[in-house]
Amino acid sequence: MRNRHPSRHTITALAFVAFTLHSLFLIKLDATPTNHPPKEITEKMTILRNIQYSEAAGEKGYGDLFLPKDVENPKPVLLIHGGAWKSMTRQRNNEVAVFLATQGYAVFNVSYRLIPDAPYPACKEDCSEAAKFLLESDHPAMKSLDRRQIVVGGLSAGGHLALVTGLELSEDKIAGILDICGPTELTAPEVAGLMSFSGMAHGDPNKESIYKEASPTVLASKRESLPPLLVLHCQQDGVVDIRQAYRIIEVWNQAGANLQAFLYEGSKKKGHNIWRNSKAEPDLHYKLESQIIAFLDSFFPQKK
Repeated sequence: MRNRHPSRHTITALAFVAFTLHSLFLIKLDATPTNHPPKEITEKMTILRNIQYSEAAGEKGYGDLFLPKDVENPKPVLLIHGGAWKSMTRQRNNEVAVFLATQGYAVFNVSYRLIPDAPYPACKEDCSEAAKFLLESDHPAMKSLDRRQIVVGGLSAGGHLALVTGLELSEDKIAGILDICGPTELTAPEVAGLMSFSGMAHGDPNKESIYKEASPTVLASKRESLPPLLVLHCQQDGVVDIRQAYRIIEVWNQAGANLQAFLYEGSKKKGHNIWRNSKAEPDLHYKLESQIIAFLDSFFPQKK
């Protein structure tokens, strides 16, 4: 596939409900973990709740596994929530996980430790541990998956963590990375306000160094090869400036790596412009869903 920088003339127009900044604040905490994950069975999937992937992460070291029905050894996706690294839980991504499971993919939807209770890089370490768990755990439910490779995806701060996590995995373990409006170069001026709001490295005299080392653009430039990447980002994103998408796109293009990007016009209201409703557990816009499935199916063909 030939890589090229997305042209404004080819960007698909798309207007929909904004994800406002106030939704970045903390929603209801995770359900109390148990040693025996509760099972939910629907017509299209089985959901195993509260699977512990990390003891070190405490109550945040849990995830929910969404298993599609009638798919033998489904391909796994690690899904990471947003919230400026300091708020929200995996429940925010429930409908995203449901959608992916209905398309034939197994989804491990995880929480992680938050700033300021657990300073960065705790959240990154948790996501890396979740990826390792998904790939290597002897948990019975995990053994049913095709775990030769995984896809790592996330939204907003979760998009950043998906990039960092995916870039830390060896080439033979990462099938692709899904970045939905994630920050990619934390030292850039267009995200200075977001970084201040997040509290990452707050008061640390080495703040700029921490931001640099946590930037996916920097991490990607150090790799000999890059995994397939899908970037989804709204031109009018009011939380993570569109220039962050162009920065990571440039790195992938310079490397000649497999890149797909969908950069679109949206509402000028404050927010990410990725949701089609304002529910506590919202649905992604249909056009974003179609881009994700096309990306996954390009290297993860499924029997659905």
